[in-house]
Amino acid sequence: MKYSLLIRIFHSFLLILILCASPLNAQNPGNAGYLCNNPLPYNPIKLDILFIGNSFSIDTSAALPSILSSLGINTVNVYVLYKGGCSMKEHYNYFLNDNSVYELYLYNSRGETRLEKSTTMRNVFKRFAYDIVIFQQYSLESGDYSTYEPYLSRIIQAYRLTTISARTTFAFNQTWAYSSRHKNIKKYGTPELMWKSICDATRKMKVTTGIDIIIPCGTAVQNARSVAALKTEKEFTRDNQHIDLHMGRYLTACTFFESIIAPCLGRNLREDLTILGKNGEPNQVNNTNRRLLQNCARLAVANNYEVSTFAGEL
Repeated sequence: MKYSLLIRIFHSFLLILILCASPLNAQNPGNAGYLCNNPLPYNPIKLDILFIGNSFSIDTSAALPSILSSLGINTVNVYVLYKGGCSMKEHYNYFLNDNSVYELYLYNSRGETRLEKSTTMRNVFKRFAYDIVIFQQYSLESGDYSTYEPYLSRIIQAYRLTTISARTTFAFNQTWAYSSRHKNIKKYGTPELMWKSICDATRKMKVTTGIDIIIPCGTAVQNARSVAALKTEKEFTRDNQHIDLHMGRYLTACTFFESIIAPCLGRNLREDLTILGKNGEPNQVNNTNRRLLQNCARLAVANNYEVSTFAGEL
């Protein structure tokens, strides 16, 4: 027993030593480790996806159960490792110190389930053999590439050394810009400038890490903001920052589905008949606006960095 404990301590020390001694210690983004990303799984028996993030990860995933249920897909599990407001730098430090600061949520066709209220990143990395792992930056820093590295590449290395999965594809969630009323929008100037900064940072991330699969939620939201028929008081947010609970969450879930799940399973989002919210609510997802929201997601996936002129077409 004592010998086993010593082995575990030695392995943890060795892992920290490898990560800290890595050339990724250099602050130059050009020194970030480039990864040869695996393609998305094709027609798998089941699909296990891990999202390493924060409240924006919850917002991106929360409406997925409705879509999966509507389409009769019961073989997809999305696990969200959640720590509110967590940045890549903080994720990396929490891994090194093995801090139990995370909650773990599961989203599938049966709904949302909290699996753990206090867990570590290492425990979650070893819990399931994930097919896909999705990364995401803290929203306020998402347009500042200097906050991405070397932490993102180090977290990838940490995952590689800890996972029980034989094969993993990596993806990145491009977050959305705050509304024009947010107190911190002045960091970027306007929502459009914040979105453009997020796009620029995402492009640099692709070059330096090799993560070539993007979930363009930010562009999907900008598409929706450009459609008069979808206009909302708080610009698709509920508090000028987090996405609104019905149209917004459906939009980001559609973007997730189109980017990750549809290519794997060969399913068509147009078959979804989701209704979210109560009748009469201004932001309800229904038969009138569902296709427009799907358009905004599909066009963002087709072009990750450009607002489409076709988003308002039925």
